Amino acid sequence: MSSLHGDREIKRSGTGVLTIGKEIGYDLSHVDSYGFEYGLKDLKVMLINPPVSFDCFYGEWDLSDVKSSSPPIGILSLASMIRKYGYPVRILDAHAEGMTISDIIEIVDEFKPHVVGLTAMTVMISASAEIAKAIKAFNPEITTIIGGVHVTAEPIETLRRYTQFDLATVGEGEVVFTEILERIRKNLPRDVIQSLVWREGEKINVNPRRAFFKSLDEFPPPAFDLVPELFNHYRLSVFGTKKFRSVGLVTSRGCVGECTFCDLGVVGRGYRSNSAKYLIDLMKDLYNKLGVSDFLFYDDLFVGSRPRLKEICEWIIREKLPFTWSCCARADFLHPDMMSLMKKAGCWMVEVGIESGCQRVMDSMRKNVSKERVRECVNSINEAGIVSKGNFIFGNPGETHDSIRETIDYACSLKLNYAQHTFLQPLPGSELYETAGKYGEFDPSWDRFNTFSINFVPTGFTRDDLIWYSKYFWKKFYLRPRILWQEIKKIQSIEDIKRAWLSFKAFVKTVIYKRKLPEFVQRQIVNAH
Repeated sequence: MSSLHGDREIKRSGTGVLTIGKEIGYDLSHVDSYGFEYGLKDLKVMLINPPVSFDCFYGEWDLSDVKSSSPPIGILSLASMIRKYGYPVRILDAHAEGMTISDIIEIVDEFKPHVVGLTAMTVMISASAEIAKAIKAFNPEITTIIGGVHVTAEPIETLRRYTQFDLATVGEGEVVFTEILERIRKNLPRDVIQSLVWREGEKINVNPRRAFFKSLDEFPPPAFDLVPELFNHYRLSVFGTKKFRSVGLVTSRGCVGECTFCDLGVVGRGYRSNSAKYLIDLMKDLYNKLGVSDFLFYDDLFVGSRPRLKEICEWIIREKLPFTWSCCARADFLHPDMMSLMKKAGCWMVEVGIESGCQRVMDSMRKNVSKERVRECVNSINEAGIVSKGNFIFGNPGETHDSIRETIDYACSLKLNYAQHTFLQPLPGSELYETAGKYGEFDPSWDRFNTFSINFVPTGFTRDDLIWYSKYFWKKFYLRPRILWQEIKKIQSIEDIKRAWLSFKAFVKTVIYKRKLPEFVQRQIVNAH
């Protein structure tokens, strides 16, 4: 399988996409050097986050009690960028607001956009396509544009399947989307726009990729003001936040890891970040305007730059800012001697991608870290008084019953406060997407790509085997005196009681009840056999 990027055909894999990412390098120019014109424009833009049922997201598990949703940071960032150059923009988060397609069309009729941009992960692409189809039926003159991680990995096949998308953007959207609007407004040719996917009769062309923009501080902060009633529509995971009134942020892009299961097609391999000042100013702004004091950093490498991390922590401490925050980290990038500073600056939890407790499986994933290093990392987090959470993946290529048992035992042997697991997903754009079929049964149906569904069953396992090990994992890790006492001790307020009750209900439903699978999952299981 392959996709056309410019005039070259490459494998549709993480390695291929990232090779192009390395070749195109970084764009060191300034945003204003692109010549985008300031001033109010008469071209109206609507950006839509599609409505997707939680069944699609959670697959085999009933996590309805702890279902979480966060503002679509990508769309908010895009809206902020085009608003900077005078384009009237409206964000429609149909997922958070539970909208139907009829609701969406009613708002389209009211706002009368000239351009509608949609985003989609793989599991969401059919929902975005249905919206685009309805919009084109309502008004064929509206230009529909699809962007996001899915179309970046599958540009040609996406536009081939869904003719209702006029254009697509691959990679980061801020610059390319603004350039598209400028050329639409001025009636200029669009075929020269880098990172654009466009139609030429029956042919679908994917233009060469735009270099990754280096100076992220030049992009304005996400437009949180365009999602009214923020805390009525959104609730972040109770496992990753201290309060219901929390906000998730992305402050850096890219990852230097080589994991076979990861797709870095949008942001590339490497590391770019906002400055400490940019981040602190954003956190202050959210605190002053929305009363947000708890933050969850989604970055793959929030701790990727030691100097930046140190500056952020020292800034919070120096100004006595009332912030609490949690972040994700790779074990090989976490600095034990920084833990006490992070704790003092309000860090209350660090989430570590461990993936497996079997060194052989970890090596096959190219995690490039040892079990001993992971243990040192978890120990240093706990010694600083920070909560630790470990993430694991079940059902990897080459997995055996012994390796899963080893992973479960290893998770319980670590001084983790929390642990969770997902099932391996060979994502479009990842290296495993090309090779998964060699190692077991792989269902590449796009609506099956969420980490709580099983679309890959390694050789030697059945779907029921993976579900059994999952339930066993949850029970063995959490039904221990240390963990139970930990949860009892942290209840100090009414809000804590509510959050604990939601977590307890989700746990019971996950480990005791066998959920009736959504109909689309049942159909695919039947078709697979």
